[in-house]
Amino acid sequence: MDPSGAPPFMASRRISHLKGARSAVSQMNWQQRIWWAIRTPIRTLICISNVTIFFITYFGFMFPVMWASKVWPRLYWFWEGKLYRWLQAFLGYWGYTAGYDVYEYGDDLAQCIGERVLLMSNHQSTADVPTLMACLQHKGVASRKTLWLMDMMFRWTPFGIIGNIHGDYFIQQGKAGRDKELVRLKDHLKNVFWERDRRWVILFPEGGFYFKRIESSQAYGQKNGFPHTEYTTLPRMGAIKAILEEVGPREEDGDESKRPRTYSKLKLIKDTVGAIREKKYVKDTRPPIKYILDVTIAYPHGIPLTLATIAMGTREKCDIGVHYRVYDAEEVPFEDDDALRDWMYARYKEKDDMLGRYYETGEFFHGETGQRVVFSWSKIILQYIFCPS
Repeated sequence: MDPSGAPPFMASRRISHLKGARSAVSQMNWQQRIWWAIRTPIRTLICISNVTIFFITYFGFMFPVMWASKVWPRLYWFWEGKLYRWLQAFLGYWGYTAGYDVYEYGDDLAQCIGERVLLMSNHQSTADVPTLMACLQHKGVASRKTLWLMDMMFRWTPFGIIGNIHGDYFIQQGKAGRDKELVRLKDHLKNVFWERDRRWVILFPEGGFYFKRIESSQAYGQKNGFPHTEYTTLPRMGAIKAILEEVGPREEDGDESKRPRTYSKLKLIKDTVGAIREKKYVKDTRPPIKYILDVTIAYPHGIPLTLATIAMGTREKCDIGVHYRVYDAEEVPFEDDDALRDWMYARYKEKDDMLGRYYETGEFFHGETGQRVVFSWSKIILQYIFCPS
């Protein structure tokens, strides 16, 4: 391992103009280091305490609307979704306030904002989650109607407890109970996805952090003749397949021929409006996942940030690249295991190539410009003040 923390195969590709490889302290004079030593514990305490305080505040705000969970679920989940979005915002602000800017590249997501989307991302470190949460804050209704798939280890963290109430799913890793886990996932989606009008399902198909899986992934790929990757690991298909089988495209979707010709258009509109008001429309029509959003997260020099790094601000200020590619869900061959495997492996080989270019040149594609994720400082300060009060 290189002294900077970069894997050996990345150390030779480091370029000088990309910031982020060095510690924040190494760039400071002695006066700045003294101020940094005073400021860092305070900043860390603020980050951790605000999430902890919000955890308590969340239940305080939810208590007055508990009655609505059965009699007026639309109000209940709207209110809960707003609070859930706030929690994601607090975690998303950690990196932004420390000087770790997120830049978005690739496809325009305007078409995806209000639709049902399956988001799959590469997984390098604990910083991936707050990075995605920062991006979600500008994705409209999707920011409060997400369904995260996370490892069971996060189940009893403050975010995990609130996520469980929200309807997120916690996966128990391991080969022994894999089939039962997928059945449990399908049951969860059946009970939550349409009932609570969820829009974006978010998961990390690699099934673990990059540094933990890269050696076994490369050995598996070499043994079976699958693509060789250096910056990603070969993804697992179980959860993707289960999600698309349960809430993905169906053959009957869009088949207007089954609707009676004598059905009045005016009555259809009236019934639809009334059903939406009662929250029955989504449950009855069960709109499926329409798009697959392939997300690639890249850290400078291939050295991932971590939750601790973001909270304390121990790395020098740098940019995080997030690249988007949108696919029509109907194009994904999820009904055939081999075809789905080949499709997924092809996507991750493409991600691997993009990461290689980013680590070498600082760009996913030559000449491509990114859009910086920006937050209003007044909003950040008001949320930090309002939450404890």
